[in-house]
Amino acid sequence: MSNHVQQSQGQPGGHSRTARFADLRAAITDERVRDLFPVRFLAANETFGRLVDATAHRMLSSIGALPSAARGTIQQIRQELAIPWRRTVPLQFMCDKLADSGVLARSGGRYVTGPAAPEDFDAVADELVRQAPGAAAAVEILRTLIEESPRFFSGAATGEEVLFAPRKLPLWLRYFSNDNPLYAINNAVGAEALSRLVPRHGGSFEVLEIGGGCGSAAELALRTLGAGVTRYRFTEVAATFAEHGERVARAAAAPSTSVECARVDMTLPWQDQGVEPGSYDVVYSVNCFHVAPDLDFVVREAAKALKPGGAVIVSECVRPTALARPIHAEIIFDFLDSFTEVLTDPVRRPTHGFLTPEAWRATFEAAGLGQVTVLPDVDAVADVYPDFVVGTVTARAEA
Repeated sequence: MSNHVQQSQGQPGGHSRTARFADLRAAITDERVRDLFPVRFLAANETFGRLVDATAHRMLSSIGALPSAARGTIQQIRQELAIPWRRTVPLQFMCDKLADSGVLARSGGRYVTGPAAPEDFDAVADELVRQAPGAAAAVEILRTLIEESPRFFSGAATGEEVLFAPRKLPLWLRYFSNDNPLYAINNAVGAEALSRLVPRHGGSFEVLEIGGGCGSAAELALRTLGAGVTRYRFTEVAATFAEHGERVARAAAAPSTSVECARVDMTLPWQDQGVEPGSYDVVYSVNCFHVAPDLDFVVREAAKALKPGGAVIVSECVRPTALARPIHAEIIFDFLDSFTEVLTDPVRRPTHGFLTPEAWRATFEAAGLGQVTVLPDVDAVADVYPDFVVGTVTARAEA
């Protein structure tokens, strides 16, 4: 979610903002899900959207890439500054994001200075941390992008080298955390969706988590499910994250829950990595599937792992069907080749990044899964708040 509506109305707060948040929450018809979106989170999320704008402006300014009347297209900016073509995605994102907020103006493929004044990065960052102290890690990541932008846009360093250098591990442990509300919201909605599949009268309930990262999704899921889950298999491909994630998952599990941990690369056949077909009631993944180079392959592998009647649950940003604007969360990940270099399909995956509800539905159905639902209904909420992008998608196997 972003501050687009807020800026377009020219009112940074007051009754208009409160009314928008009230409309947004009212559009979430499920009361338990609505409670996951308190006003304090919505306000911090809008502030983060403003911080993304301030980041884009400072970054473009720092490398001398702000558009001008003489140099108004992405191609002209790249040519004049010798920016490698592989850096086009984040460059385009930042120009589009600033055009959306009015700091730039766009006519066709050209960008020029717009009517809105850019905000100061440090001032907005301080505001965000006051609202949500746990979001400080997100601020540090954006600051890292600004500081490293000359190296990145010159081609001297990749986004992975900039953001995931070993010394940055503590920062990502703080970012991928339930203390960071900007990230934890996907864990919360995912855990709620997962809890609705637990058998009402007990019995076996086995979960396979793919791409468990630092363990925050497992932590919230296991605390939410309690003794309702009998077996939870936590998997992660990156050893630096897996060790931390395993500790977090084991600490959060009920005494009766069997917790297993393994390395699983979702891009390779799962059975070869110890995931037996027909073994799990749920395949669960938070903020992971959208980076799959071949999403169709990953979803097919997930479907194979399910017991009859089982479900795949993915929780992440879900792009509203009608939203053509950039999603502010993408600024970080558009710097990563692993996020942008994916196989696309006109229906199932029109572009890299976050999928629409219809794209998810088509992707799951192509893998033989049905009863696809989105919690909450992202498109319905977006009718009143266009930048609403948080959702969990569930698809079921035949019983």
